[in-house]
Amino acid sequence: MEIDKRPFYVWIAVLFGNIGTLLAIVLISISDSGGNFQLSSLLKEPLFFITLGISLFVSIVPVLISKSNGRLKNRFGYGIPFLLLLPLLYFIYDYYTCTGKLCGIGSFILGWVFGLSAIIFAIFYTIGIYARKWSVKFILSVIWIEVILLLGSALYFGFPILN
Repeated sequence: MEIDKRPFYVWIAVLFGNIGTLLAIVLISISDSGGNFQLSSLLKEPLFFITLGISLFVSIVPVLISKSNGRLKNRFGYGIPFLLLLPLLYFIYDYYTCTGKLCGIGSFILGWVFGLSAIIFAIFYTIGIYARKWSVKFILSVIWIEVILLLGSALYFGFPILN
């Protein structure tokens, strides 16, 4: 009898998702620095660690929740994204009622962060549930799609930056 590799493939998909986030951060930093990129300056930025923490939270936590056998699994798995969407009402209100020069920018960015985090959390939770039940070909196709997207984005955004 062969060992079921589906849970391992789920964690590979999570790893590739986080590698994609790191790749995006590095490519944005390279393009913003104009060729004077240094890794030490990136590690001093608190936004790097905030983005990395959000990425790890919205990818690892839902897969761990989907693996559990508790009765409240679905309430946590789909309840946390709902809780992440609750501040959107305030951010939308603040964006349209703010009268300062740049005061709506923070609400706009935080609204996008909370909204995308909720969507990505729900996607990883759903993939964590169904990838353990469906065939190995499904999760391998998700992994290959992630690999193609990572390589494509690295090539598309990397060549103009290096030239």
